[in-house]
Amino acid sequence: MSTGTIQYTLQERFAAPLPDFYRRRIIFWHDEEREFEDLPEALSLPGVKVVRLTGTNNFAVKKLLLHDDLTSNYLVYDPFPIQPPQENWLRDIEFFSEQYRADRTSLLMSELSIEEKPALRKAVKQYAAFFKSRERTEALRKIGCGYKEQQTLHLNVMAVLCGLPGGSAQDILIAVLSAGLDETENTALCQIRQFGNIDVFWGMVYTYTGFQYNEDTSLHDLAFHILLTALSQTMSDSVLKGLERYLSEAGQAFCYSLVLEWRGREDCSQLLSLCRDTERELKLLARFDRQETETLLTSDLFPAIHESILKRFFTEISDHVVQPKMIYQVVENRRISGWYAWFSDYYECLFQIAEMRTFYEENVGGFHLASPEMVWTFYTEKAYKMDLFYRHFHASFGCTLRNSNPVLEDGLKHTLPYVEGLYQNWYLGELSACWMNVIKEDFAALGYVSEIPRQKDFYRRFVHSSGGRSTRTFVIISDALRYEVAAELCDTITRTEKGTAKLECIQTVFPSITKFGMAALLPARSLSVNDRMEVLADGLHTRSTAEREKVLCAVNPKSVAVAYNDVLNMKRADRRSLVSGKEIVYIYHNTIDAVGDDSATEQKVFDACGEAIRELSNLLRIIISDMAGTDILITSDHGFLYTYSPLAESDKLSQECFSGTVYETGRRYALTGPSAVMEGLLPVKLEGLFAGTPIKGYAPQGATRIKIRGGGANYVHGGISLQELAVPVIHYKNLRASSKGYVEASNAELAILTESRKITNMVFSLEFFQRQPVGGKVCPCTYSVQMIDEAGKLVSERQTVIADRNHDNASERVFRVRFHLSGGVYDKEKTYRLVISNGVDLPVEIPFRIDVLGGEDFGF
Repeated sequence: MSTGTIQYTLQERFAAPLPDFYRRRIIFWHDEEREFEDLPEALSLPGVKVVRLTGTNNFAVKKLLLHDDLTSNYLVYDPFPIQPPQENWLRDIEFFSEQYRADRTSLLMSELSIEEKPALRKAVKQYAAFFKSRERTEALRKIGCGYKEQQTLHLNVMAVLCGLPGGSAQDILIAVLSAGLDETENTALCQIRQFGNIDVFWGMVYTYTGFQYNEDTSLHDLAFHILLTALSQTMSDSVLKGLERYLSEAGQAFCYSLVLEWRGREDCSQLLSLCRDTERELKLLARFDRQETETLLTSDLFPAIHESILKRFFTEISDHVVQPKMIYQVVENRRISGWYAWFSDYYECLFQIAEMRTFYEENVGGFHLASPEMVWTFYTEKAYKMDLFYRHFHASFGCTLRNSNPVLEDGLKHTLPYVEGLYQNWYLGELSACWMNVIKEDFAALGYVSEIPRQKDFYRRFVHSSGGRSTRTFVIISDALRYEVAAELCDTITRTEKGTAKLECIQTVFPSITKFGMAALLPARSLSVNDRMEVLADGLHTRSTAEREKVLCAVNPKSVAVAYNDVLNMKRADRRSLVSGKEIVYIYHNTIDAVGDDSATEQKVFDACGEAIRELSNLLRIIISDMAGTDILITSDHGFLYTYSPLAESDKLSQECFSGTVYETGRRYALTGPSAVMEGLLPVKLEGLFAGTPIKGYAPQGATRIKIRGGGANYVHGGISLQELAVPVIHYKNLRASSKGYVEASNAELAILTESRKITNMVFSLEFFQRQPVGGKVCPCTYSVQMIDEAGKLVSERQTVIADRNHDNASERVFRVRFHLSGGVYDKEKTYRLVISNGVDLPVEIPFRIDVLGGEDFGF
């Protein structure tokens, strides 16, 4: 700083108004480096006396300022290092005086709000290379905090060098480890070494984590140390026996908190890579494989823990050992654990196997029902879920094939024989045998089951009764939307939409194929078949959307038919115009059948079912918002059968067994002349049901297929199995908030059950209670639960509770959640808060006291 600047600054300081009750101003000019030793007496400071400390005149100066002259302004020049308080004769005067420094270090400290302390001044001087860059200095200034302790300054300097806008020791370590484990290529560490203080960095690492750096260690060792020390927080010492060199009991809480913080960030790919490197180098998977499942469930730090758990279950299942209760507990535990997203499809497969096994155990004796109505009711209320479990299993299995895990891939594939055997051999075999036994006489004599509502009555029963001058009825026909898919759709729209949804079931016409089912859903007095096996309604063709619209308009001129894709591509005004003045609106949707009927894509039919649910839910919202729809029916032309594994040759029927005129053959049906005979197939009477060309029907029993040319034998329809024959009808009624019977959708509520509000251990558990069972308008909800201090700082890890249980028994809606407090000192007199939030509703905050012995204050 120039002489002129110093003189001007001091003149301003002395000329400034005095504080209250002051009669003069004394300024101590500290200049330990003696940079301006010849300057004080040469300055022109009117009305100011200059005194120089010599090291031997302290008492004389003290007498001068406190006794001899009590009115003059003084500049006291001090060229000596700051003395300890007990040796400083002038300390009492300094307390009511002002301080001045003219060196660069002092200017920096003033600019950055660094308190004038010897230790902090020494720290600033250590960072001379850092402060040579105005950009770095400005970045430190922008962090915007005052510095009273070295620790804060050290941390923020390292934060700037790591490219962070401030942060904690955790943030710095995460930044360093994210930059790679090659020290020569690690940008963050190189910046600290070049412009910071590498010893301070390693000192911080030791203080927080317990890792001792030396010439024989590396960043690899640091990563191993942090990850394994974090793991030791949640697993017993026996699991890590032989790896003690990587463990630090004092660093457990910090390392655990660091890993959880890192894993919770949007980009945790580098952490995943470090975990995988650690697992591979230290052979952790083999170590985990030797532990009990209950031991592994206490931790989720490493992805290999998931692999070890899943592997053992897949092995058991392939040996036909299935423990549903244990699987449910494991999936419940794991779905809120770290790295779950990487394994969710495998856990979903495991869960669906448990569901299938549970259904099997409940019906292990088979199905022994005496009437078609009893079998139908059993299927539409309970048994359809087996189809749903099987679909969900294969949808998730397909996801694992597209993003496979080499450790788990073969294990999951080895479960397929069990899954296919349970579904195809037991479920389809037993259920079909029971069903065929009670319906074969009706189909032979009538062509349908007499006790069950029929598809041909759909228009009269559902559309005509709900239509009329004052309302408009929408009918969505989704090709091959089988009953179990519709049941899931019904649950979805009940939860997500404002109205009510009711699911019913009718039997489709035989054969259960598109052209017959689509015709049966129209308001025709009679159906007929020509010699090309085309289906006509009251003499009108029904092949296309336009032809079906003619049939609708023949009964009600205020009708319109349109394809789903056309509605989707319309502007809102065009949608309103389409239905203006209309009473009946038919919308045709085809996602499932389009995929299933193509041999190249039939294995994706279960994915198509999920897509259909999403599309139909969206279409419902379009109808409500853009077309003012209130009465909406969702149905289908037919269902389908799908089995993943190819059928054995014994499950296929050759057409050589046919004799007589055969008009049309599918894998699950045949249409013949009245005199034709087909051995091994169930006859279906069609005389009287269809006018025109006389025909007779035949259907394979069970899941048997008829051999025909071409691929695609896994996805089939046309027969009379329950999966093909049971056609859903969802009646959705949109309601306004003011309507009678309106119920607002709500989240399942979560409340704390534990009565004590005092925590006495670093690791503690709390119980929570889901107030309502999920179902109807009560929706599943995911809650985040964490402990915070008075300043809102997190002092525990965030835990997740998924409130989605549908048990009526309240005791089965209790969650026990384990928490770990972060390392640090806790004041038992302060109030901490447990925060329960779901991101939508107002968070619930519950006061707690923390009285933990042995808390550690991390300082360095």
